[in-house]
Amino acid sequence: MVSATDASVEGRGSFRPDIQGLRAVAVVLVILVHASVPGLEGGYVGVDIFFVISGFVITGLLLRQPPRSVRENLGHFYARRIRRIVPAATLTLVATVVAAYLLLGVNFESQLLGDVRWASMFAANFRLINTGSNYFVPGIAPSLVTHYWSLAVEEQFYLFYPLVVFSLTWITPRRYRELTLAIFLIVAIAVSAWWSFHLTPINPVTAYYSPFTRFWELALGGLVAVLPAAWARRSPRLNSAVAILAVAVLGTAVWRLNANSVFPGVLAWWPCAASAVLLWTGQASVKGAPASWLSWRPVRYVGDISYSLYLWHYPWLMLPLQRVQPISSPMARVVEVAGTAACAVVSYHFVENPIRHSRRLSRDGWVTALLLLICIALSWNVTLLIGRLAHVS
Repeated sequence: MVSATDASVEGRGSFRPDIQGLRAVAVVLVILVHASVPGLEGGYVGVDIFFVISGFVITGLLLRQPPRSVRENLGHFYARRIRRIVPAATLTLVATVVAAYLLLGVNFESQLLGDVRWASMFAANFRLINTGSNYFVPGIAPSLVTHYWSLAVEEQFYLFYPLVVFSLTWITPRRYRELTLAIFLIVAIAVSAWWSFHLTPINPVTAYYSPFTRFWELALGGLVAVLPAAWARRSPRLNSAVAILAVAVLGTAVWRLNANSVFPGVLAWWPCAASAVLLWTGQASVKGAPASWLSWRPVRYVGDISYSLYLWHYPWLMLPLQRVQPISSPMARVVEVAGTAACAVVSYHFVENPIRHSRRLSRDGWVTALLLLICIALSWNVTLLIGRLAHVS
């Protein structure tokens, strides 16, 4: 969520605490909808918020890279993504498949083993498309790693997007670089959004998980990052008023959308446009505006651990429902959310941060590549072991 973005929240070189707050809003919405909290059926738009934030943050990061060769910049970017994303994701995958084997008994589904393998390769969305899976099909237990689809979409986008940015930086005169990138992003938004509009009513499962119907959401965040920040600084009062309107639109999306909504399609513009406006207006607004609310320290901390919260919440909330004797009381939900928070805090402070800030890994790209291979191998080996214990493949 999600979405899984770089830990830095620098827009164009300055710290943006409100972005961490917006991340917190996104992950809380996702957790609440998966916890089946009444009145928040549209909370799944938190993933769309993550996509827009990710596009904004990563584009700013790419534009701030020093003038190195395209190859060096790509290596630096991918190494950073591996350190940031892969270890925590692997820990959750391993814990999920082991917990499922120990807790589900005869309800243990062998399909989970394949799902985990695909998720470890950041291709969970294609697995879900191929199996016809859907978050919202009544009576069908979803895969415990279904939520990895959004991580897959992001990483698929970032396989080629940095190459575009660095290539444009290399071949375009400095004064035209951001204009050229803006034109590329506008075209990408138009094509991807049109495909989402076209495909959603025809094949909703594919439309929901496909990178091609979602790329425009990340590109929209990227476009906001490319626009001159000086434009936003001209009208802080107007920005504040518009930001309040964006919050209202976002709240309306959460309230009105549900499992039966034709989504993403055109409806995804509600949360995405609102998120883009909040990112834009947050660059300059008056005290008491939404950017101030989002910058509150406790909210920012939730944003700090949002990646781990996103990873851990789904198995915590779904595993009890798939037991032979399901656990689904409101108090159980509270305990599950508390367990999610505990795992997220531990993961953030003892896995994410130490590895992300490791000087040894940051100096040696080959060691980081080895880390990636070890994490993938660990996920696959655990599924093979559990498969033998459960007498499945």
